[in-house]
Amino acid sequence: MPDEPERLTPRARRVLAMAEDEALGLRHAEVGPEHVLLALLKEDRGLASRALQELGVQPAELAQRTRARLVPSELRAIGPIGLGPGARAALKMARAEAGRLQHDYMGTEHLLLGLLRDGEGPAFVTLVGAGVTLARARHQIAKLLDESAREVSDGRSGGLALVRERARPLDRFADPDAHAPRDDAERCGRCGRVRRGDWRFCAYCGERWPTCDRCDTPIPGLTGVRFCPGCGLMLETDDRA
Repeated sequence: MPDEPERLTPRARRVLAMAEDEALGLRHAEVGPEHVLLALLKEDRGLASRALQELGVQPAELAQRTRARLVPSELRAIGPIGLGPGARAALKMARAEAGRLQHDYMGTEHLLLGLLRDGEGPAFVTLVGAGVTLARARHQIAKLLDESAREVSDGRSGGLALVRERARPLDRFADPDAHAPRDDAERCGRCGRVRRGDWRFCAYCGERWPTCDRCDTPIPGLTGVRFCPGCGLMLETDDRA
């Protein structure tokens, strides 16, 4: 599917998998931007869906309008299907939008911006027809990211939780430097802030950390960790002295 799957968040990977299902359901020979949009509208827990709703878009209604523009093929594709030129162009634009935000990962918000920045196709036409322009989407996503950063900084939980619930509900987003000032605390390799064990991304600089291939649990970077703390899977480690 995508050229750089390691940069996609688990939710974004799920969106692309659902996009392929949408294309197969319509008997289309490749995944296009319109299938990606339909999948984004189904993934109602992503930042893209939150941004669209904040912009006054109803996902179910927009999905219906998108489907109305699509014509099922009479012949079913033989074998697996991949991303078409339009979807690849949208992913390229999504990478550019992630770079513009100085993010080294791609989430659902970047996929949405990529569809708008691509500037053509049924997905773009449907979004713009609903009043969702690239400028408005950028502004709303930046606002939500800023709100999320403030929640993390203030120690408050909110609807934009960056990780799954694996810590105490009242302080899982608290600044770890305030509670773990030890010199031996695990820290982000990019910005040096203390890393919480339940975070998949650094809340301060966006650095992505390794996760378990089986259950997606964040893997501690401490020496001697040989098993996933979530499912117990043995990890591939380098034991050389």
